[in-house]
Amino acid sequence: MTANGLAAIDGGKAPDGWEELWASDRWPLRELPHADLQIVSRGGAILFDGIAQPWLKDAAKRWARSRLLTGAAPSTMSHYVNHVSAFSGWLADRVPEVVSPTGITRTVLEDWLLSIRASGLAAGTKTSRVSAVRLFLEEQWQDGLARMPRSAAIHPGEIPSAEQQLPRGIEASVFDQLIDPANLARLASEQHRTIVLLLAFTGLRISSIVTLSRDALEIGTDGHPYLRYLNVKLRREAVIPIGPVLHEQLRRQEQFLTATLGLDGTRLLLPSPPAGRRGASRGEHHVSLKGVRHMLKRYVVIAEIRDSRGRLASWLHPHRFRHHLGTSLVNDGVPLPVIQRVLDHGSIRMTARYAHLDDETVRREMDSFHDRVNVRGERIALPVDGPLGEAAWMKERIARAKQALPNGYCGLPLVQSCPHPNACLSCPSFLTDSSFRHVHERELADTQVLRERARQNENVRLVELLAQDERSLRRILDGLDAIDAEPSVSSGIDVIDLASRRDATQPDERS
Repeated sequence: MTANGLAAIDGGKAPDGWEELWASDRWPLRELPHADLQIVSRGGAILFDGIAQPWLKDAAKRWARSRLLTGAAPSTMSHYVNHVSAFSGWLADRVPEVVSPTGITRTVLEDWLLSIRASGLAAGTKTSRVSAVRLFLEEQWQDGLARMPRSAAIHPGEIPSAEQQLPRGIEASVFDQLIDPANLARLASEQHRTIVLLLAFTGLRISSIVTLSRDALEIGTDGHPYLRYLNVKLRREAVIPIGPVLHEQLRRQEQFLTATLGLDGTRLLLPSPPAGRRGASRGEHHVSLKGVRHMLKRYVVIAEIRDSRGRLASWLHPHRFRHHLGTSLVNDGVPLPVIQRVLDHGSIRMTARYAHLDDETVRREMDSFHDRVNVRGERIALPVDGPLGEAAWMKERIARAKQALPNGYCGLPLVQSCPHPNACLSCPSFLTDSSFRHVHERELADTQVLRERARQNENVRLVELLAQDERSLRRILDGLDAIDAEPSVSSGIDVIDLASRRDATQPDERS
């Protein structure tokens, strides 16, 4: 079977190609003409031979063809068809009387759903299997499964919910070992060092890294280096800023490519010849996903990269670097919309998964809310631990956003009306911080002028009120002085510098 023959699936010029493809129960992934052609495993395939019922196999092929035509990744369809094959096996074993689409009734599907829930499959596998079969039945109801009862549907609420794991970063000591020049020097080639630093400093998916073009490095009009890449998952091109260490490594990679393949020997940044082939085919293919994973595992072993407990970091995989970048940016206080652009997520919902901050970050954020004083100059502390602390933090965030005053914040809940309009300096719920110091200093000077004028006019009541405001302002300023005298951690973020935040302190020379 040839790629030219299979081109008929995508509207090619060979009318017999589709017939040849349809007759086969094995559709090689690398021959399916789609946007992710370059990233699929050379040995992978969409396999239909596990589907026992001819009519179900026919429907599965129609489904795969339809989805491939609308842009589905061949590797994704391979997983989907595997789930349909498992469904086929259950039908053959449990309800062999189902010999046509008419036999797939709602009762049959309910029995199958119960079997899935009672099985020993992992939670994620259960979710994927039911989702894939549901999609298959819905999309083939009017085509390959035209006689299937319309009532035979799997409802969204019946899809088992897999426990969604939070993104997991990389321990700082482990990350530092990974990018240490002495450890990198132990790698077998310059290209391996390039792969590690690309993973560490870009957070790109492995599919985007292996498909980088040789001219991916660009220098902007600002003189800063950028990396242009293909977001394979979303099928779009994107650009991210990179730091000086990765910039220099990419220059060394270009020197390596020139020395081994020549100036025009490859269009890929990370080329790899097919197994057992040399000569003219060199540089035609990129490194494989499996090869990158294997290299990373070996790197951990040969460099003896260990975590804080002394254990080898054998759990490390390429996608962990992406989680590390996302969690690091969140913990540095970078806004989610900025992180969404850095990671090139399709939606802010995906980025929001990284918003679960670590204990150190939560503590730092909570401490920042302790840097406030009331009208008596007393520091106001929030509960830090447990649900009460989270609720108090949430209330403060809302109050600062919704009830900011010219000289501070109102500590009352949003639903409660203020009984003392325009009398904040005498209100126990009034809070303020150092960002309003200049306002309070001006208020103190104005209050002193007004109190002296009231004294001259012998307005005793006004003198008393202004004297009270003056005492409150002096206490506030004294409280702010005490806070400002303590060491503080700056939370300012330079987004332009994000790319070099990590590698700016690393030596420029590598072996």
